[in-house]
Amino acid sequence: MIGTQMFPMDNLIPFDDTYVLYDPSDIVSFISCYFSLLPIAILVFYFSWFVTNREMEAVFIAVGHLMNEILNNVVKNVIREPRPYNFGTFQKETLRSGFGMPSAHSQFMGFFAVYHCMRLWLQWTGLRCVHKVLGSAAVVVATICVAGSRVYLGYHNVPQVLVGVAIGAFLGSLYFLLVGLIRYSGFSDWVLTWRLAKWFLVKDSCYHAPISLREEYEAYWRRRSRLEGPGKAD
Repeated sequence: MIGTQMFPMDNLIPFDDTYVLYDPSDIVSFISCYFSLLPIAILVFYFSWFVTNREMEAVFIAVGHLMNEILNNVVKNVIREPRPYNFGTFQKETLRSGFGMPSAHSQFMGFFAVYHCMRLWLQWTGLRCVHKVLGSAAVVVATICVAGSRVYLGYHNVPQVLVGVAIGAFLGSLYFLLVGLIRYSGFSDWVLTWRLAKWFLVKDSCYHAPISLREEYEAYWRRRSRLEGPGKAD
């Protein structure tokens, strides 16, 4: 447009968490991009879970992932092992490290997989064994796919993703025990008595009074039948 003046924006950088470079002519590279973004989708799920259900479990898990991410950045800056390929300004001059050891995505998924598998097998007593096996297999496959995508896209080598998964798995198991201790001590119940927690309607039914999808579904129909009267919900 006439009279429009263009100003340089040299201080701007891409948001690296969702900035993934791939080969558009390679279908595996394209699919790997979506697996690489899976941790972001999981975090969005946690946020949506809390907003819709106000479950304290969502807060516990989100805090655990935050601690896991901070530790990953610390370890990277201590080891200072470069990535297998040079991605130019990727994660340069940002709060995150541009180093490759260990892989943050792999560490995220290692934490995610172990925490949820332990919760699945040790706390979800109402589930059938086959459902626990399928759930565990799903998170393990997701972890392998995310870690593999980071290697395929060239952001990490195999040792970097293996170390990432191992550290994440170790931290996930420790954090699961820590959350159990917090609940056993009554600290989480005390937090639920805070005015802010009551104002946001925060609850811990995921631990104290868990309800399955089938139970929730059946409760929906019972409530609907009461509201509509007999015969209308058939």
